[in-house]
Amino acid sequence: MAPAPRLDFDVPVEPRFSPRQREIVSLIASGYSDKQIALTLRVSKRTVRTQLERLYAMNGVHSRAQAVLIWAQAGFV
Repeated sequence: MAPAPRLDFDVPVEPRFSPRQREIVSLIASGYSDKQIALTLRVSKRTVRTQLERLYAMNGVHSRAQAVLIWAQAGFV
């Protein structure tokens, strides 16, 4: 079976994640929901959403799936 084609986005991946953003990226890649991330990190769901919005904006993506894909391609997850 041939490997899946690589999907490239013409957006730079921001390598300078804060420690908290790195935690969130890892949890997102592990399939955690916003609520699960909030409970794990002991923050509000709104805080998680704000961090996600910032991460998406930093990387020029609009969805969790796009974010995980480019972070995986860049070796962050």
